[in-house]
Amino acid sequence: MTGCKIMPRTDSRPDSSSTPRDQAAHWFARERLGALDADERQARDAWLAADPEHLRQYQSLQALWRVADDLPEDEMRAILAQPDDMPAHPRRRRFAMGLTAACALTLAAGVIGPRLWSPTPEFSQSLATARGERKRVALPDGSLLELNTDTQVRVALYADRRQVELLAGEALFTVSPDAARPFTVNAGNAQVVVTGTRFNVRRDGDAVALAVDEGSVTFSAGSWWNRAARHLTAGYVAHYTPGVALAAPHQENVAAVTAWQRGRLVFRDTPLAQVVAELNRYLRNPLRIEDRKLAHLRVAGTLPIDEPESVLNVLPQIAPVVVLYPGDGSAVLAPR
Repeated sequence: MTGCKIMPRTDSRPDSSSTPRDQAAHWFARERLGALDADERQARDAWLAADPEHLRQYQSLQALWRVADDLPEDEMRAILAQPDDMPAHPRRRRFAMGLTAACALTLAAGVIGPRLWSPTPEFSQSLATARGERKRVALPDGSLLELNTDTQVRVALYADRRQVELLAGEALFTVSPDAARPFTVNAGNAQVVVTGTRFNVRRDGDAVALAVDEGSVTFSAGSWWNRAARHLTAGYVAHYTPGVALAAPHQENVAAVTAWQRGRLVFRDTPLAQVVAELNRYLRNPLRIEDRKLAHLRVAGTLPIDEPESVLNVLPQIAPVVVLYPGDGSAVLAPR
């Protein structure tokens, strides 16, 4: 891959005089980054339908990316770093066939380059909280991360960008404005991009929920071949569920969503089973409901989480329940 020149593209449509491979790389890169609006998606589909060679080149890039996704990063680096006079590695050949032809557009768009050739960050740190624990961490750029219970993140600050990977749990981000260094939160197949704002991201497995408290963000999610993007402003939330199209953002009480940061959980007309599931994110020992009718009972109220175990004393104040302790370390809600 030596001599691969990065040539930025600023136009939203590929040059018709370029090769089908370059045009395919352009459309592929924009789709991978969630940058296609409805008109561009229609133009991309028309381009694909215009010539069988267009579809073939596009599908070859999709196959190339699948190979990159399946291969561990350390192994990709080792393969690409092999001297040219060494016997050809089968995977290296597969990378070279696609990457050599498309490297200018794909690297410029950030599709493959950052995964393989990222510079060393100026600052990096892994952060975690235990079940029931919350933590506040100030970053060198002036941003503040507030981690909720059972959360894991990785932070990397570069000269030209700031990146956080939310591996699990929930975090409230207060991002120091810096237009020259975008702040990105990656959570599985979902991504939030900002320059300076305040927002909450929660990850449950591969499902991701976003709530914007201040400023605006770009939220993109989905598989790389079918990625959608939404723009959110203060007071709006969005949810991503794997296999489901990214729905339009909607207004919600963001203060209630982020109440955990103030040591409270807020419930409004919420099934008791959902309340219990939320509390179990904080409790050391599990809470159960064995009565099906009780599980569907809808409740409203606020519960404290600064001392999670004490919430069991408060629950009977917002619902007609008693807490039983069967002796196995758990607790069970029963009708009063």
